[in-house]
Amino acid sequence: MGMTYLWKTLVDLKEPAILTRLFVPFGVGLIAVSVLGYAVFGLALSSDWFWSNPWVTMMQDWESSAEEALASIPLIGGILIWLAGFLVTVIAGVLGIILGSYLVLLFAMIVTAFMTDSLVKAVHDKHYPYTDYEGHGDFWGLTWKITRYALGMLLLLLVTLPLLFIPLINVLWFWLIGFLFFRYALVLDVGQVILPKSLFDAVKPVTHWPGTMPLAVWYLLSVLPVLSFFAPVLAVVTLAHYYFDRLSLLPADRSADRADETGNRADPSV
Repeated sequence: MGMTYLWKTLVDLKEPAILTRLFVPFGVGLIAVSVLGYAVFGLALSSDWFWSNPWVTMMQDWESSAEEALASIPLIGGILIWLAGFLVTVIAGVLGIILGSYLVLLFAMIVTAFMTDSLVKAVHDKHYPYTDYEGHGDFWGLTWKITRYALGMLLLLLVTLPLLFIPLINVLWFWLIGFLFFRYALVLDVGQVILPKSLFDAVKPVTHWPGTMPLAVWYLLSVLPVLSFFAPVLAVVTLAHYYFDRLSLLPADRSADRADETGNRADPSV
């Protein structure tokens, strides 16, 4: 079932309304990196303020002291220095990949959030024009829920930081934390646009595999930071297909009830 929605998403890339939006996070990211990234980091790394900072000086002194202490050990001093450098390089590389992917993906998710309504509408108008949708919730409620969940994931990340030193476990664990946030934010965002509260509650658990597995596939793109720009848009289109399919299976009487409720809210005389 999940593969069906992945295929539908790929087929939809031929639609101009979806294809153009697919590259928006990438384009905005290039502008942000060019204007802000290089300017800020270039200024920081070339300024006296950075190199004369007490923390930077302290780290340099600590590194020199550690190298001298290891080098003073007979016979194995050089080997220990090499091992220490190797471990620092590996840990820095893993952290760089994880944090770089997370930051790019988070940036792309923020940009995509402003296009969720238009992406959902593009999928609806193309494939589900006779399926009415109204959604539930509001912007501030959505923002608060995602912020609260993100803080919880950040706390969990800090608590489990020692796992960073366990090979393979570190990659899998931090990938899982990132995926849980990725899934939660997108399911909440798209679900509030399309689904009524009762149906959303039925499909939002992470163990609801028809909606979770396709998102895991798109999240795998975040292994490569550049592809992280495209993952959120693809995930929104996939979820839109799945949720509209679920919505279209609602009994006719329930659909009529939802329409009546919408009409009653719109009519102030009721």
